Amino acid sequence: MSRRQVRGSQRISKSRGRRSENKKILIVAEGVKTEPQYFEGLASHLNAQAVHVISVKPIGTGRDPLSVVREADQRRRQEEQNGDAFDSVWCVVDVDSHATLPSACDLASRNSLSIAVSSPCFEIWLLWHFEEHRAWVTAQALAAKLKKHGVSGKSLPSGFPYAGYSEAKVRAEKCEAVRVIHSPPNPSSSVSDLVAELEAACEGKGRRRS
Repeated sequence: MSRRQVRGSQRISKSRGRRSENKKILIVAEGVKTEPQYFEGLASHLNAQAVHVISVKPIGTGRDPLSVVREADQRRRQEEQNGDAFDSVWCVVDVDSHATLPSACDLASRNSLSIAVSSPCFEIWLLWHFEEHRAWVTAQALAAKLKKHGVSGKSLPSGFPYAGYSEAKVRAEKCEAVRVIHSPPNPSSSVSDLVAELEAACEGKGRRRS
């Protein structure tokens, strides 16, 4: 994509009165629609069932994994300078055919940023909300499978089953274990780690960065 696209530019602040309860989470992803919509919807779903509030700021860059990590690091530093640092920063990227993925994983590690990698792409995580799938699959085949469940194009339907995230986590765990983060097996997704952190934050158990 030739033109840089960033969604969610508004600044999210923590309420001073509830500072000890809230966890401020930044999620930066490649996609400008699907991933931000998913995490906004999931955060809303989790908050509706929890006492504690999560302030999730999902952003889509429309760019490659290395650019995603750089964007996340820049925004993390900006908020630190503003005196309202994020408690957690996640980069959500795909394997696809990205040549920059190894460099992105290395940069994220050196800058203490968490990274969630999906193979072949984020859509495998979405599919696991509906059905089991453990066989090698292409992005095109995933799109066809999701279409049968009413998910077509880059926008999620209003009735997307966010409550199915628990089943998605179980299905992800049944796949082959990831041994090399920048070269995970197909299919696989460590988005489940990010979702687990969102759950923990809702329960008041989210880890805090020093």
